[in-house]
Amino acid sequence: MNDIKFYNFELKLLHIESVYSSVDWVTKLNDIGTFEAHFPRNSAVVKLCFENDYLVVVQGDLQAVITGKSLGKDFTVYGRTPNWILTKFVTPNFSTRNDTTENLALTIVKEAVGSTNKFLFYKAGGFRNKIDFWRNVYNPTFKVVSECMARENAGHRVWVNPKLGRWCYCATKPRDKKLIISKNNLNGYNFSYIEDFQNHVNGGFYEVIDEETGESTWNEIESEKTGLYKWMGVLGGDCLSEATQSLKSRKWSKDIKLDVKDIKFGVDYNVGDIVTIETEIGDFKRSEKKIVKEVNIWYENGNSGERPVFGDV
Repeated sequence: MNDIKFYNFELKLLHIESVYSSVDWVTKLNDIGTFEAHFPRNSAVVKLCFENDYLVVVQGDLQAVITGKSLGKDFTVYGRTPNWILTKFVTPNFSTRNDTTENLALTIVKEAVGSTNKFLFYKAGGFRNKIDFWRNVYNPTFKVVSECMARENAGHRVWVNPKLGRWCYCATKPRDKKLIISKNNLNGYNFSYIEDFQNHVNGGFYEVIDEETGESTWNEIESEKTGLYKWMGVLGGDCLSEATQSLKSRKWSKDIKLDVKDIKFGVDYNVGDIVTIETEIGDFKRSEKKIVKEVNIWYENGNSGERPVFGDV
C-alpha cells in the first residue's frame, strides 16, 4: 500500500506517513465511503491529528476527511470520503426544475458551496434525459444531490486536488468496461447468489398533504402487474420523486457475491463501472450485467486485498 499523506483543508501537505499496522477503505457509488487506519502510539500522526482538527488523508487514488480519532492500545483514525463534506451544507426547498440529472445536481452543489471559493466544478457528459426535480423542505445538500443522481442510477464524486489547492465536484455516469468476471477467466472465485423478495412491491401509494389546507390525499404509483402478482405497498415521501425512490428501495433483490483476483481497482475497474459477471455454481449458470456499487480495499500485517460489491444496472 502507498504512504498516507495528510493535508489540511487548505490542501497544504503536513505529513507523509509510511508506518501503519492496518488500513481499511470503502468507496461507494453516489454515497459516502469510509476510512480507518491504525498507527503506533508513538507515531508522529498522533501529535499531528490532535493539533489539527480539519484534515484530509490521501493514499494513492483514495481520499477521506478525518472525522474521528481514538488513542488507546494504538492510535486509530476514522474518516469519510470527501463527498461527506456535502452533508455540512443545506439546500433550501425549491420549485420544479427540469434538466438532466447532471445539470440539476451541479447547480445544487454550486448554490450550496459556491461562496466558499474552494471548489472546481467538472462535467462528465453523456447525461441526456431530462427530469422534473424539486424539494418541498430543507435538506442536507448531500441528500438532495444523491437522490437526484439516483434517478438515473448514476452518482457523484467530491475529491481534493492538492496541486491546484481546490476541492472538486463531478457527476459520475456508469460506463460498460467490457470486463467479464468469471471462474473460467480465472479472475473470480467463491461465487454465491442470493435472491430476496420478502419486502418487494411493484406499486404503491404515497401521501401528499396540502400546505395551505392541511388536507391529505393519497396518490398511486401503478403497478405493471395484475392479480396475485400486483404487490402494492405504502411508500415513503410526500411527492412523486421521493415515492419513486421509496419504491425502488423495495426491489426484488438479486445479489451476487464473489472474490476477485488478478484484477485491480483503479486499473481494471472502478466504482460506477458496469461489468459482466458469469456465475456458475453447480448446475446454476447466469450471465448478467452488474454495476460496481462499492469496493472494500484493505491492508493488515502485510496482507492486502479488495472486494467489489455489485448492484443492478
